[in-house]
Amino acid sequence: MNWGIIFHSFFIKMRELLQTLWGWFLILCSFIVNFIGDYKVSVVAVIIAVALDAFWGIWAAVKQGKYARSELMRDTISKIAAYGSAILITIMIERVKDWESMFVTCLIAVLICATELWSISGNILIVNPNAVFFKLLRPALKGEIARKLGIEEEKVDEVLDNGVKQQSKNTNDHAKTE
Repeated sequence: MNWGIIFHSFFIKMRELLQTLWGWFLILCSFIVNFIGDYKVSVVAVIIAVALDAFWGIWAAVKQGKYARSELMRDTISKIAAYGSAILITIMIERVKDWESMFVTCLIAVLICATELWSISGNILIVNPNAVFFKLLRPALKGEIARKLGIEEEKVDEVLDNGVKQQSKNTNDHAKTE
C-alpha cells in the first residue's frame, strides 16, 4: 500500500473542494448526513463513497478504452484501510475523552466523503459529459478530470466534448509514433 499517494490525493482534492462553492456545498451535504447519525452512519457513508468511486472509476476506465486493472482494487482496499484507520482512531479518542458529540469522527467522515464525491463527480463527467447536475460542476472539476485522463486542464472541455474514448485512442496512437 502506498499511503503517501492516498493522502497526497486526499489533500489535492480537499484543496480543490475548498476553492469552489460546489465543493463547500458537497461538504455541507456530507456533514448533514453524517451529523444526524451515529458512528455507524459515518463508517457506512465512507464505505459507500469509496465503493461508488470504485464503480464510477471502473466505468470511466472502460469508457476510455482502458482495462480496469487490479491496481484499482488495491487502491480501493488501501483507501478503505486508510480511511477506516482515521475514523477508528477518532472514535477511540472520542470514547477515551468521553466526548459524546461525535464531532471529530463526523468531521473526518465528512472530509473523506466530500473528497470521494469530488472524485465520483469527475468520473461521472468522464462517463457522461452531459450529465445535467454534474455539468454544472464541470468548470470546478477540470483539474480532477485532467488528472484522471492524463491530459492538461486546458484540453478537458475539448476531450469531453469530442468523446473520451476517441481522444484516449488518439493519445495512445500519438504516443506509439513517438
